Amino acid sequence: MFGMEGDMFSTIIWFVLFIFFMLYGSKIMVTQTILKIEKDVTELETMAKKSRGYVLNSISKNPSPKVKQSVANFMEFFAVSPVTTDPYGVMKKLDHIIKQADKRFDYFVNSIVPDFSKEKKRDMRGALSGAMTTHQIAKIVRHFLEQIKKYKMLQLAMILQMQIPMILSLSKSAMYATKAFLDETPIGDSIGPLVAAHMMNGKVTVNEEEEFAYVETKMNGRKVIIAKADGPGATVAMPGKFMQKIMKKRKITRILTIDAGLKMEGEKSGSIAEGVGIAMNPAGTDRYEIEEVAVNRKIPMDAIVIKVSEEDALMPMRKEIINSVSNAIGVVRENINRAKKNETILIMGVGNTCGVGNNPKAALEAEKKARNALKKEEKPKKKYLNMFGR
Repeated sequence: MFGMEGDMFSTIIWFVLFIFFMLYGSKIMVTQTILKIEKDVTELETMAKKSRGYVLNSISKNPSPKVKQSVANFMEFFAVSPVTTDPYGVMKKLDHIIKQADKRFDYFVNSIVPDFSKEKKRDMRGALSGAMTTHQIAKIVRHFLEQIKKYKMLQLAMILQMQIPMILSLSKSAMYATKAFLDETPIGDSIGPLVAAHMMNGKVTVNEEEEFAYVETKMNGRKVIIAKADGPGATVAMPGKFMQKIMKKRKITRILTIDAGLKMEGEKSGSIAEGVGIAMNPAGTDRYEIEEVAVNRKIPMDAIVIKVSEEDALMPMRKEIINSVSNAIGVVRENINRAKKNETILIMGVGNTCGVGNNPKAALEAEKKARNALKKEEKPKKKYLNMFGR
């Protein structure tokens, strides 16, 4: 009888708990998920605040309330993409909007740091972009969190929670990029300009309007023009418009672009891949401008990509990526050897040239700076591991 009473009591408890979780289980799950996401959103907002702090500290050690408010207001700047329902002329519209956005960035930078050098103003422009990225990420995730709270949406909460690790990683990378731009430390995306800088032996010509630098030389009996964004300020410059201008001066017969490319999970950072086409981010109008000229003139387009992760593209350049430079130069030379003796080859190192100057000596200095930045980053990790005897 005692056993029967015990079994009955257990059955009643189980039945009560079953009914309770049927009625309130989803609400408990939503509450738990909200608490977890709230913690992550706070971390995202802290990153956004740190990024803005890097910008303000580079302006002044004690920025005025007016400057603080100006920077905070600029974090909300946006550019509306053109209508694409009728695709005819959309690239001209996009080019027009990008030019306007660039002018607004330049105007704002000139207003807050009028005494900065040309290079430092470019660094500030890049840092503002990084700070805006962290700000927008935090704001968007906060928006979804508030929606979940308001409507108790378990499905949306679970989707957001699953994506949070990637979002945190991207925001952290943008925060590191903000500081890297201000310190002129090469980032993963600088690998294209870094490879080009190593090969720029000779007199450097700078096109100020397009923010591009180039050297005309000979390699293995072929005429070669090696070009990159004018460094070491943080800029990707205007490779499309630079090429259109250089084509009017020189008869280019082959184009070779070198750029960082997103690797798949499982691939090694710094590994190299060859292909055809223009190795360049499709966003903006630059790739379109280059392809348009190349197709009309039937110019072969070769591409070399150095693999990086999405996070590494924005963070200070990793050792594996730095070590890929010599291999990349070897692949470039192989491509030059495949060309005919009478060809003129345009080699462009594509990407943000942050910290990378326009000659081999500057390239070596950039590598040294990147390695020093890595050592500073690794010291806190080693200290933390040593606390646990690892």
